[in-house]
Amino acid sequence: METALISALSALAGSAIGSLAPVLSNVILQRSVTQREFLTRSVAARESLYSEFIDQASHLYVNSLTRDMEDFEKLLQVYALIGRMMLTSSSEVVKEAEELMRRITANFAQKNLTLSELQKHAVNAGKSPIEPFSLACRIELNTIVKTMHLPRYKLHQTRR
Repeated sequence: METALISALSALAGSAIGSLAPVLSNVILQRSVTQREFLTRSVAARESLYSEFIDQASHLYVNSLTRDMEDFEKLLQVYALIGRMMLTSSSEVVKEAEELMRRITANFAQKNLTLSELQKHAVNAGKSPIEPFSLACRIELNTIVKTMHLPRYKLHQTRR
């Protein structure tokens, strides 16, 4: 009689495990897909935010050298972008954005540049004032991509 009981319990256990395995597999798969979609949207949102900051800060930087402050609202918009970065970005990205804004606001206190002086300044400046910010953004985004194990990162690694 014990043999029949063991056989019946084995059959029930096998059926329970067999029916739970696909359910558990789907839960794990769905969780992974949801997490990847969230992180992908997060990266896209950061890229958009950083691009917008670069566009507006670039215009503001040139305006600061020529003292063209007809659009004071741009300055406020750029500071608002930094505030948005504080919500999601790394401290290094925020630090570089704030440093760029300090340079821009310091330029407003300097003497007004003529067009020829502006050209000389651009030639003699060497690297772009936005370069440190862009580099910090690139490092942060690459770190996120590596953490997510996105296909494009795997492709990049296998090409080496």
